[in-house]
Amino acid sequence: MSILWLVIGALIGAYAAQRKGFSMLGGILGGALLGPLALLMFFVSGVSRADKQKKCPWCAEWIKAEANVCRHCHRSAAPSR
Repeated sequence: MSILWLVIGALIGAYAAQRKGFSMLGGILGGALLGPLALLMFFVSGVSRADKQKKCPWCAEWIKAEANVCRHCHRSAAPSR
């Protein structure tokens, strides 16, 4: 029964990590530790990476949503108007 718990949780964690844009390894480990309860966390957590970060229009790296300058390429990350 505990093996089934780990496998189901790992699968749910991997799927959730992929959909939310988080680390796949972290999703698998977290899901395996939480088991099927990871499914509940997946539906309850409403904040995804896209809500907190944006991609730089020049280098496509993730930066904070409020950033005006990309920390990677040092170019303006402000949306063009």
